[in-house]
Amino acid sequence: MFKRYLILAFRNLRKQRLFTFINIVGLAISMAVCLMVLVSLKETFSYDNFHPNASRIFRATTHVQTPDGRKYHLASTPLPLGDDIKRNYTDAEDVVSLYGALNGDAKTTDKELPVRGAFTTPSFFTVFGFKLKWGNAATVFSNPNSIVLTATTAERFFGTTDPIGKTMQIGKLGDYIVSGVLEPTESHSHIDFEVFAPVARVEILEQSGALTPRLNNWDNVDDSYTYVLMRHGKGASAFGSILARESHRYDIMIKEKRGSLYFEKQSFTKITPSQELYGDIGNAPPWGKVLAEALVALGLLLCACFNYVNLTIVRSLQRAKEVGIHKVNGAKRWQIFMQFIVESVILCLISLVLALILLTVFQPQLKLLDFKLLLLFTLFSITTGIVAGIIPAWSLSSFDPIKVLKNLVDIKLPGGIGLRKTLIVIQFTLSIASILFLVTVYRQFSFKAEMDMGFNRKDILDVPLEKTDYQLIKQRLLMLKDVEGVTASSGILGMPRHTGFCRIRTQDNKDGIEFGYYAADNDFIKIMGLSLVAGNNFPAQRTANQEQYIIVNEKATRTLGFKLPDEAVGHTVWVSDSVPVTITGVVKDFNYQPIEVDIRPMALRYDPAQFNQLQVKLIAGNKEKQVSEIQNIWVAFHPGKEMNAEWMDKSLKARNGQEVISLLGVLVLICTSIAGLGLLGIVSYTSFMRRKEISVRKILGADLLNLILLLSKSFIKLIFIASCIALPIGITGSMFFLRIFAYRVDLGILPMLGGFVVLLLLALAIISSQTWKSVLVNPTENLRND
Repeated sequence: MFKRYLILAFRNLRKQRLFTFINIVGLAISMAVCLMVLVSLKETFSYDNFHPNASRIFRATTHVQTPDGRKYHLASTPLPLGDDIKRNYTDAEDVVSLYGALNGDAKTTDKELPVRGAFTTPSFFTVFGFKLKWGNAATVFSNPNSIVLTATTAERFFGTTDPIGKTMQIGKLGDYIVSGVLEPTESHSHIDFEVFAPVARVEILEQSGALTPRLNNWDNVDDSYTYVLMRHGKGASAFGSILARESHRYDIMIKEKRGSLYFEKQSFTKITPSQELYGDIGNAPPWGKVLAEALVALGLLLCACFNYVNLTIVRSLQRAKEVGIHKVNGAKRWQIFMQFIVESVILCLISLVLALILLTVFQPQLKLLDFKLLLLFTLFSITTGIVAGIIPAWSLSSFDPIKVLKNLVDIKLPGGIGLRKTLIVIQFTLSIASILFLVTVYRQFSFKAEMDMGFNRKDILDVPLEKTDYQLIKQRLLMLKDVEGVTASSGILGMPRHTGFCRIRTQDNKDGIEFGYYAADNDFIKIMGLSLVAGNNFPAQRTANQEQYIIVNEKATRTLGFKLPDEAVGHTVWVSDSVPVTITGVVKDFNYQPIEVDIRPMALRYDPAQFNQLQVKLIAGNKEKQVSEIQNIWVAFHPGKEMNAEWMDKSLKARNGQEVISLLGVLVLICTSIAGLGLLGIVSYTSFMRRKEISVRKILGADLLNLILLLSKSFIKLIFIASCIALPIGITGSMFFLRIFAYRVDLGILPMLGGFVVLLLLALAIISSQTWKSVLVNPTENLRND
């Protein structure tokens, strides 16, 4: 029976070449995108699958509300929280604290590379179930100077040899002896630190001044993460009660109107996909991205399935006699139903092969030779075939054999004209709405790339300082004839991760206000093209080892309570609640952060300890030659290293969402192509079914234009209906997208209508190409046999 189904399926697919081609191409393109999403989802949901006690592990997170009403949900907690829970609550079997302060350039005898690490407790291994390739988990942290490396990090520094006992220096955090190397895990972990050291070392580093005191600090919630393994039978509710009691220590904040802070539980199994908490660790994608990928893939697949359903139904008259003969010969309805399901599945399996070829060509980095992955793809393809084939199979198997064999003309197509029209409208609604959304995204990111953010960005080369005396290298660079000026700073303006944050208070405002800040020298204002509206630059007479002066923006003066910028100059404020500094100048407001956020209070601080970047202003000229000259000087200060410099304008433009635009463009093109293929097939079939009517009308004197309009008007009407539905959808989606940005383009109805017109012209071209071909046929050829 099944063999017969296969023979009939391949025979019919070969016979209907045009429809087979349209269906296979449409399904293959959409399935290629779906397969990419499946690979991505498989990767996403493979995080943290190897931890033996995952169901009993919970992470504490922190909710913070500032006095001005801003709310933050952080993945981090105060560092003392872990010890306090372990000491005071018997429901907690064990606790792991991770303090992500073990960062810097790690140096061995022959290598120096940056590492990102954390201080942690010995329970790290028993709670999370990490295994050691080298070393003993029971004693690996017995020495405060010990350090454990991931397998990848160990190979980076020491190759494939056993590194136990070797020494590694990490910046100002001292020397460490390698006591263990982690076994590579079966799947990804959101705990993606490269090195781990015992938390016992933190006290030593705090006493020496290498680390800011945090072991007993309940006010700082950055960089520390608390995981608790609950006892059997004590789950989420018990841990929630623990955190509720711990949160009471912050009740005084509410009473004194200093905002609020409380802790919340998070199940270990819910950490990935990410909930986009502030300060989270790991590289797992957020839920928003996961859902967006899944919805896009589902939308494209639905478009392709609509094509299959629509084309199969409209060509059902050609299969009607076949169904009638099968039924007369004794075939049951379920047998005919299965025949069409098998055809649909075979079509999808052929499309799967083509989709895999497309993926291999355009995404060669994807590992598709995984047996489980290929099995998943096959099951996905079979499921798609069954879902897409159910409606046509049910409709075709319902034909009455007597009617179809007696008079084919009287047979009504299954599903009715309304279903076919609805499917076309849905496809073009998706296409038009996505085009309108793409136009808005493109305009906004183009605006973002070119917007004047209030500072210079052209012909400025960002050069890493890397522990060099900034004054010495600055003097050498200024000797180059193409260099107009050089300034040292803590980062690049406009780059979100380069902005530092601190709290600044006045004599009257004890709570303080959160400021963004950049550490900068005297030439920063000049090189960056900032404008002083009051006061002066940093004074020449100042000490380098003690912060004395600060320059703020206009927004900061208003937030601090000064009516005019001049009133702020000369006043003393306190940075981080303890460092008194004098406001020496006020600069005009500028976008020191990306345009997604409003301009907020910010400060320029003269703090050479935080300088890690040079901005080199160059005259217009041969950029390659200029970079080469700067590199020669830089290498003289950093022997054996490679300079990783970037042009500031290029770095900022790289954040203009070009990847998003390209991805959306590809998806829109695929969606439109599938809709166009479906329209091509239906118009072609309709024109074929009305060929005798057209021939009769031509003989009676109808001209070509009227005949083309006759065949086209119903399809054009459907396109306009789809447009009426898609316009509000596309506009609403665009409005929600633009709300992400504090500075944005106008909605721009005319540019969006331009995208709509392009799709309308494409639809008209598809319709007219088939109707024109139909009306040019000699009517005697169509009527010869009647």
